[in-house]
Amino acid sequence: MKISTTVIMIAVSLLSLPAMAADAYGTPFDGWGFVKDDWQLVCDNTLTCRAAGYANEGAVSEEILSASMLLTIVAGEKLPSAEFILSSQDYDEQEKLVSDQLSKNTDNVELSLNDKSYGMVQLSSDGRGQLSRAQLQQLLKLVNQNTKMQFTSGVYKWQVSDKGLAAILLKLDEVQGRVGTPLAFISKKNSNRQTLKKALKIPIVKKDYSYLDDKALKEGKQALDPKKLAYFQANINNWVDIDSEQLIGSVDTMGDCELVNPKTEEYRRMQEYGADRLGWDFTPVNAQYTLASHLCWQGAYNMGAGYWLINHTKPSKPTLITTSASDYSDGEIYAIHKDRGIGDCWNSKTWVWTGKTFALTEDSSTGMCRGFAGGAWNLPTYTSEVIK
Repeated sequence: MKISTTVIMIAVSLLSLPAMAADAYGTPFDGWGFVKDDWQLVCDNTLTCRAAGYANEGAVSEEILSASMLLTIVAGEKLPSAEFILSSQDYDEQEKLVSDQLSKNTDNVELSLNDKSYGMVQLSSDGRGQLSRAQLQQLLKLVNQNTKMQFTSGVYKWQVSDKGLAAILLKLDEVQGRVGTPLAFISKKNSNRQTLKKALKIPIVKKDYSYLDDKALKEGKQALDPKKLAYFQANINNWVDIDSEQLIGSVDTMGDCELVNPKTEEYRRMQEYGADRLGWDFTPVNAQYTLASHLCWQGAYNMGAGYWLINHTKPSKPTLITTSASDYSDGEIYAIHKDRGIGDCWNSKTWVWTGKTFALTEDSSTGMCRGFAGGAWNLPTYTSEVIK
């Protein structure tokens, strides 16, 4: 896991801050982000941060259902936006009853903090809503206290845990340079005053549409020349350094390509299930470039393929794009993986064809696997705007 020098320097300069993040893990700019108890903080490349909180799993029962809250904080702005989602899936036997209750009472859900009512919230038919400015301000006043956050509709109650929220907001203060400033959520009075950071511009990626479309490829109208294909097949194992550290299982699993190297134990094990699955595939991108792909790793719920971009004028030096791809289609390589079980939550990446290479345009997850099928939110660590 890579941690930037900037993050390390911030951590060192703020050692005098309260030890509110003990037993926390992760960095806000990677994967599930910075996680403490029932909350996580995920920040993207524009310095927009998203804090997601969930119900305490031990508190969920037939009487108390799970809810999730998302605070989205743009660097330099005073207040976040606050969304929430109420689950109807904690207990199968009452799922339809809960769903019916939510659909009938979209304007009749009450927010209470420490058992005190703070008014009603508007709810969509799928159980999502947004706190008002006044409700959010009251919640932020209570973040340093034990706070019972509850939504009520009829006989049903949903809760969001407060465990970890203060530590998450303290980390947010550090990341966005709020410490010791009037805009700090936790650390207004800290003597180690930071310089408030501004939001960064979103990267612009220009997608090139000169790739070969799937329909033409399937019809064989734009297939790779047979001689060129044979040339690539005969030489690809020499062009790709299969003995490099990255391709022999010595780094994080999501970045390995053990199955490209016949010397690895994983390769030999996979041969027992059919060696034909361990061959190379070649897909033309356009007249000048071809993608070489090979299965890299495979688990119970996930698999990842490696994609190398071959420039026909310099075929002996292919460029590795990723070793965790799911597929290639319409000028885009994408990777979609389950974080736990059968679709509890997901993470994804996308690379878009620019005419010379495939540029990363999106890296995100749906958050921690906490009782919402498919995940509760979209929490990017990298985002961009793709234009033609």
